[in-house]
This record gives sequence, structure tokens and C-alpha cells, in this order.
Amino acid sequence: MPDDPSLRAALRAELGRRTDLCWVRHGDLTQAVWHAWVDDDEGGVLALVSGGDEQPFPDVPDGAEVEVLMRSKDTGGRVLTWAGVASVVRPTDERWQPTVAALGARRLNLPDLAGAPDRWAERSVVRRVVPVEA
Repeated sequence: MPDDPSLRAALRAELGRRTDLCWVRHGDLTQAVWHAWVDDDEGGVLALVSGGDEQPFPDVPDGAEVEVLMRSKDTGGRVLTWAGVASVVRPTDERWQPTVAALGARRLNLPDLAGAPDRWAERSVVRRVVPVEA
């Protein structure tokens, strides 16, 4: 794995864009989740939606540190592990629209794409995981 922070950031973003599944570890629990990568001014973040009719995910507190494990789509081997801070994105947040747009674009078998943001606002939790370099 590259020691250069800029190379790690580029690899993280590339894996985030190319894969649909990663593992998020918080405490003793590691949960597989589908995700979307959202490019932003900070170099990109991992976005996920859980609860309601969506995937299960532990109740990770706002601002909690998590570890993200990303694997190769081809071989399944671990390519990169990185630390991040999870934050809840609420519908009133300016980050809501780009985050749910990215999630909607990546979500397979979504029965009603146009209504998804409203359902997620009512029944689910949308989170962003912002990478932090050690």
C-alpha cells in the first residue's frame, strides 16, 4: 500500500468509484455495506444509506471514527484500509442533494428513484464517511 498520502487518496477514490461494496468497522462490529463515492472539494467521501427499507448498519454516532476496508472487485483481496469520520447527512444539509443523488445513481433495483430521497429522509439514515489521514 502506498505510503504517500496523495497516492493513498487517489487509490481510495478510485476504489470508491469502481466498487459497490466495502466493509465498515466500528468497535468490534464489521458490516458489509453498499456505497457510493461522492467527489467533493475534500477529495471525495464514502456515502451510504441504512435503515428503513435499506441495508442494516449499526448505530454509529455522528462524528464517530470508523475504519473502511476496500477490496478488489476482481479478486476479493483487501486493497486498502483507511480511517474516516462518519457523519449523518440531514435533508436540511447542503450536502444532502449531492449525497442522495450519488446514492440513487448507484442503488441497484431501486423501485422509485424519484421518491427515494423523501423515503430516506423519513425512514433511513444517510451518512458520509470522510477520510482522515493518520
